[in-house]
Amino acid sequence: MAGKLLGKAMARATEFAQRLKTEYAAGKAGDPEVNDEDDAEQVASAMRRVDWAKVRAATSERSADAVAAMRSMAAEVDWAKVQPVAAKVSSALMAAVASGQLGVGGRLGGTVARAIINDRNLAQRVSTELVKQEQPMPPDFRNVIDVTATDS
Repeated sequence: MAGKLLGKAMARATEFAQRLKTEYAAGKAGDPEVNDEDDAEQVASAMRRVDWAKVRAATSERSADAVAAMRSMAAEVDWAKVQPVAAKVSSALMAAVASGQLGVGGRLGGTVARAIINDRNLAQRVSTELVKQEQPMPPDFRNVIDVTATDS
């Protein structure tokens, strides 16, 4: 039973990673229209609607789905190039997506994918937007990503 669940989790994580790569490639190729200011505001607005307590609960349980999804998303980020506040936003977005609190469908999905990997410094602009609108920063989930990266 556990093997079946892990297999399903890995399939979902692989599917998400592929969708993330596709959305990033489309953004890089200029397929979707990119408006950096609007995109940052859209992601910040989506983050304000996230129930961070539920995200924390889901990620602290280390469910197979959440772990696999966060590993896949974290593998797409060049952490060495991401500023600390942008890394915090990126990790929070990963956790929100992995826990099911933030969907990745539609146009917002591509924008969230771009923010997760900090494409064109979008995660940094999202943090600026949150501060500008006097919204609290989301929790930092980098410790969860670091821990899950070593789990078997």
